[in-house]
Amino acid sequence: MFWKKSKEIETAIEDYLDQVEACLAAFDKAMAAYFAEPLGESFADLVAETSAAESQADRRRRDIEAAMYGRALIPESRGDVLGMLESVDLVPNEAEDALQQIWLQGLTVPQTLIEDVKRLVAVNREAGALLCDAARMVFNDISQVVALADKVSAKEAESDGIERALIKAVFDSPADTAEKILMKGMIEEIGGISDRAENAADRLRIIAVKRQT
Repeated sequence: MFWKKSKEIETAIEDYLDQVEACLAAFDKAMAAYFAEPLGESFADLVAETSAAESQADRRRRDIEAAMYGRALIPESRGDVLGMLESVDLVPNEAEDALQQIWLQGLTVPQTLIEDVKRLVAVNREAGALLCDAARMVFNDISQVVALADKVSAKEAESDGIERALIKAVFDSPADTAEKILMKGMIEEIGGISDRAENAADRLRIIAVKRQT
């Protein structure tokens, strides 16, 4: 522990991270349903499930933030945790936004790009999972945080490579310009999950370095 009287908060944060993972799992299932039947009923249901999980994560984060001001935490420790929560929370937000963009705009992935978009989804899902692991280690074994943050960064770099190749393929295709722009936005939104995860992991990295020096 790097602050006193924090067990209740630690438990609440663990519950919050479980909810973030539930949101990412729902995102993963939604994308699998989308690939099986684009814009079908199962996809619509899982978009709603992802949104509900993201809203629940938001509520848990706000509850933690409110509770923290009533605890005996030194200001620096409080700031570290609040900053961590704010940065981690952008990850499920981005997952929900990606699904909403697909659903509201009625986007369908060309058959030639499906396998690469699947890879993009998988890599970004992995980045989110690694981030949650790193956040847990802040409380359980802070010596592991930097290594896990490095793994998140590696996933973000892998995602960037897939993203660039996909966007090139989209603009090399015979689709009309409007469709290309919408597809580019969808690809960037999915890739944004690992971007947000890397930003949050960088914050965790700073917390770990501070606490170990």
